Amino acid sequence: MGEIVPLLVVDDVRATIDYYQRTLSFDLDFSFPADSPTFATVRRQDVRIMFEAATSYAAKIEPGSASGTRGQGVDLHIMVAEGIDGYYESVTRAGVTAVRPIFTTSYGMRQFTIRDLSGYVLTFIQNEAGSPSTGE
Repeated sequence: MGEIVPLLVVDDVRATIDYYQRTLSFDLDFSFPADSPTFATVRRQDVRIMFEAATSYAAKIEPGSASGTRGQGVDLHIMVAEGIDGYYESVTRAGVTAVRPIFTTSYGMRQFTIRDLSGYVLTFIQNEAGSPSTGE
């Protein structure tokens, strides 16, 4: 299998791109159409996330459901290779409020959790040196 890239349905793709670039230091990979995007992909390190406007998503998948709560029940865990403390400082300086401020878990992971402007929960995680890895 290949890479899993989540598609998050959002109300405003342009505002979402700006938020992820300005506050979370993601780079824009692609947006379409350029002047008023309804679809975009952003990247930070090895993580890619796609966004699609609720109206265009609803038209192809869920007709009549363009409005509604976004992000309910979704928590994306994003591994950070290094420098999670500096990254945390950077995003909080940019105005992001942590749902869960940075801490070290009992199993050796350094992490913090935020909620993006569409309501999606993002947990950024770094494996502390010398601690056991997860999932193996």
